[in-house]
Amino acid sequence: MSATIAAGNAPRRPNPPLFGWLSRDGQVCGAILHSRPAPLGLFGLAAADTAELVAVLNNEGREVDYVNGPVDVVQAFAEAAQRGSEVVDHQLLYRLSALVAPRPTTGRARLAQHSDREVLEDFTKVFAYEDTSVPFDEVGERLSYHGFWLWEVDGQPVSVASLSRSVAGIVRVGLVATPPEHRGHGYAAAVTHHMSQVALDAGNREVLLFTDRSNPTSNGIYQRLGYEVVEEQIQMRLSATDQEMRTP
Repeated sequence: MSATIAAGNAPRRPNPPLFGWLSRDGQVCGAILHSRPAPLGLFGLAAADTAELVAVLNNEGREVDYVNGPVDVVQAFAEAAQRGSEVVDHQLLYRLSALVAPRPTTGRARLAQHSDREVLEDFTKVFAYEDTSVPFDEVGERLSYHGFWLWEVDGQPVSVASLSRSVAGIVRVGLVATPPEHRGHGYAAAVTHHMSQVALDAGNREVLLFTDRSNPTSNGIYQRLGYEVVEEQIQMRLSATDQEMRTP
C-alpha cells in the first residue's frame, strides 16, 4: 500500500493514510501503516512497543477498528488498548527460498491487459474488503503497472495471480485465484510459479506471499514451490471496551 500511495494511486477515503515509525538510537526498528478500511498494519514492532503506540494513536484521535500483524504483537496491542477483541483472520507469511517448478499442466501464462478487466474483477472479487463505502480500484491499480498474469488453457483464462509494486527489492505475490470449475489441475501452482520467476527476473531479492493458515491446499502449493513460513499473523477486530464486550 505504501508504494501505491507513493505512485499517486492512494485510495479515496475520508481518513488520510497514516504512516509512523519507531526509532531507537537513530535506527528505525518498527513501522505502522493505517489506511482505512484496511486494518492498522504493525511491522517490525515488538509486543513491548504496543503500549506506547496505543498512547500515540489515542493522542492523535486515530480510531482503529482492525489491527494486523504478528500474533503476539497484535494481542499485546489489544491488551494495551483495553478493548475487547476477536480474531477474524489468521494467515501465514511465506518467503521464497528456492523456486521449484510445479508438476506440468496444460496452458500458458499471459500478461493481463486492460481488456481483461472484467475477468480479473470476477476472479478477484473475493479479496475485496467488506467495507465498500469508499472503494479502492485494486484491479485498476495493478493493471497500471502490469501487475497481473493470467494462466490460459486454449485461450480461456483459468487462474490469475498478481505482484505488488516492488519496494526496496521486496515484492509480494497476491490475489491468486482459480474459479471452482477450474480447480484441481495445477493452474494456481503454474501461475504462481510464473509470477515468482517474473519477480526474480526483475531483480527482486525477496518474494513474499500470505495465505490462510487453515487452507491446506494453498499452503501445500506454496510449500511445494519453495516458499517457507516466516511467521504467523492475525487480524483482530477491536470493540469499544472490554466492558461492552461483557454486556449482554
